Amino acid sequence: MKRSVITLKKPSRKTVVDAAIPFLLLLLSFLFSSIWILLMGKNPLAAYMALLDGAFGSPAALMNTIKKSVPISFASFAIIVSMKGNSFNIGAEGQLALGAIGATLAGALIPGLPAPLHIAVCLSAGAVFGMLYILFPAVMHVRRGVDLLVILLLLNNVASYILQYFVLDFFKSDNALVPSSRKILETAELPYLIGPPYRMTIAIVFALVAAVVLQWYFSRTVAGYEMRAVGLNRDAAFYAGVPVKKYTSLALLISGALAGIGGALEVLGNYHCLYTDFSPGFGYDGIPVALLCGSNPILAVVGSIAFGALRNGSLTMQAQVGISNEIISVIQGSLILFVASNYIVRYLFNRRTGKEKAYG
Repeated sequence: MKRSVITLKKPSRKTVVDAAIPFLLLLLSFLFSSIWILLMGKNPLAAYMALLDGAFGSPAALMNTIKKSVPISFASFAIIVSMKGNSFNIGAEGQLALGAIGATLAGALIPGLPAPLHIAVCLSAGAVFGMLYILFPAVMHVRRGVDLLVILLLLNNVASYILQYFVLDFFKSDNALVPSSRKILETAELPYLIGPPYRMTIAIVFALVAAVVLQWYFSRTVAGYEMRAVGLNRDAAFYAGVPVKKYTSLALLISGALAGIGGALEVLGNYHCLYTDFSPGFGYDGIPVALLCGSNPILAVVGSIAFGALRNGSLTMQAQVGISNEIISVIQGSLILFVASNYIVRYLFNRRTGKEKAYG
């Protein structure tokens, strides 16, 4: 098929308004959550001050917030890349778990490697495990038109059972005080960026590098440009000669690999082994981050730090104000609701103006 020329429009003057929308949606989600806090008989302002104190109130709190932001960043990268390919990877939680399993196996079973090489092997194993876990859904979606959301949600549950079997039976540690897998070798552990007592590793550097590379790929390469075209308008890209199925498949495989790397970094940087509850829902946190940041990898890192702050500060809020940390789920859920409503309004407006829905 002869290719036509595709031109992606430059951002208009409305970009400033569009950039303000995420902050407005975040504010609305906090206001909505304040209603529930008031119904509990608590002070919302005191609750949010405690939340900020727990997330940023000390150097140790800040370091922990940044640590929690890393897997959320990679989960959001996974979702962003899938959206660029005109699909939606809601299975980052499962791919995160499989990536952690792959990194644990490579970290514990491959001795004799120098530290940099061993870390690279473990990250590669995490990427491969994450990619393999999304391979079947990707094939079924691209070739048979199977709905990704359903099959990926089911596979998230399957991944949790695989993780439990891996930790509690297949690769369990006989010496651990709490149920966990065998520990990785020291050569597989990430070095510290900031040493004790904060113990923050270079995992955040991987997140920053990944964000820059993704931004460069989508804005400076032909493949990234064509993938964006698929995400913005699948039909137009097809008629222009862009191999739509190829880029949708590629986006999903890269997406799975990124989620797998996020899980691998948790093992190599924080735990050095696997627990059944090593992820409190990092993969799901990536969904509102990706939507809120408008599919921008650089902004996704900032959004991930904000969501890491919610995760880290919730315990302080519970201790100081007496509010269950489940209120964080209310904040996240309301944020998704407001983000979705924003997309719905834009979709209805685009239908009236004859434009197609776009992910990218």
